Amino acid sequence: MITLREAEQSDCTTLYQWANDPVIRSCALKDAPITLQNHLNWFNKQLASLNSKIYIASIDDKPIGQVRFNQTDLNTYEIDTHLSPCSRGYGYGRKMLKQALKLIEKNKNSTFIAIILIENIASIKLFEACNFKREKETTIENKKCFIYIRKEALDGEH
Repeated sequence: MITLREAEQSDCTTLYQWANDPVIRSCALKDAPITLQNHLNWFNKQLASLNSKIYIASIDDKPIGQVRFNQTDLNTYEIDTHLSPCSRGYGYGRKMLKQALKLIEKNKNSTFIAIILIENIASIKLFEACNFKREKETTIENKKCFIYIRKEALDGEH
């Protein structure tokens, strides 16, 4: 069973390691490795921000992934998610994302946005399975991306 909790300072190293995983870097808009100092600065800002929530997903108290919501408007959130290298391919991403969406949703007017590289098939399948719709194709940081949006509650789960 997957459980979610809010990230805390002790998660910094784990998230740093995951963020620099080659698969994660290849799916990121900025694919260069992240320095430890840059990660520490970013992580501390995220924890202190009222507009950011990072959830750590675990199975039997072992972290398997993260979902981050950055609130960009009153009811609009950008989502970032990834799984640890040893947790991929088991269907955990879908369960983790659905649980996180239920935690963050405040009303049916919430809008969630995911920016996904066109070649990131796993993320495309994940977000489509969670009722996100492809809105458009665009280029960000010289990379072709899809913008996925979800505006309504998960089927019967709100």
